[in-house]
Amino acid sequence: MPSPTTALELIEDALGLTNAVGVDLTLTADEVSDCLRVFNDVLEDWSTQGLAVYGQANQTFNTVAAQATYTIGPAGNWNTVRPVRINEPAYATVQGVTFPYTSMTQEQYDLIGYKAQPGGGTDLGQSYLYVNEHPLGLVTLWPVPDAIIPITFAIDRVLTQVAVAGAAISFPPGYAKGFKYELGCELPSVFGKKIQNYPNIIATRNRIVGNIKRANSTPAVLQYDAALLGGRYSRNWRSG
Repeated sequence: MPSPTTALELIEDALGLTNAVGVDLTLTADEVSDCLRVFNDVLEDWSTQGLAVYGQANQTFNTVAAQATYTIGPAGNWNTVRPVRINEPAYATVQGVTFPYTSMTQEQYDLIGYKAQPGGGTDLGQSYLYVNEHPLGLVTLWPVPDAIIPITFAIDRVLTQVAVAGAAISFPPGYAKGFKYELGCELPSVFGKKIQNYPNIIATRNRIVGNIKRANSTPAVLQYDAALLGGRYSRNWRSG
């Protein structure tokens, strides 16, 4: 686990990169507040970039019999951080057995002839639609659950906002330096300054963020629909 730092230390290091303020100048409370707001903007921006966020977390929620649509987010039907995205696959667990839920688009859902079709969670072809609404997301299940069923979703983490500049924060390796150089691009304008040494700062920022995204990426696996194969043949595209 990397040693924790503080948002204020990252802010001061970022300002030092660009000489936006003198090295012997102490930031005022208002300047710290302005810089912290920019840092939280960066955290929010990175949270919308799939590979900038370190991994996913499985979260399990219970359905309600005869309820198709659920709000998801703080104080929603499913109380958690509002997801930026939900990743495939999701799955229901019934009597210790898991059954897949695949995502569908709004168009696919709109074309379903009978949207009130009931389902017990063990039928093949279970699907979900996630609509990234605000302030709460919306998850619609089809067929409509006819019992209490736990469903597990793989949800991208959201980088937590920082409330106090002096509080300790901790991120995986590479993030502190990435934030420092990202803030080096963002903070000079707060002080009415241009970015000093702009080409090198941008190049370093791009290299670090690229490393973070590569570390967060997962290899794509090519799969065939079992129904097309008739259960007789499978192929690993790497080994042949």
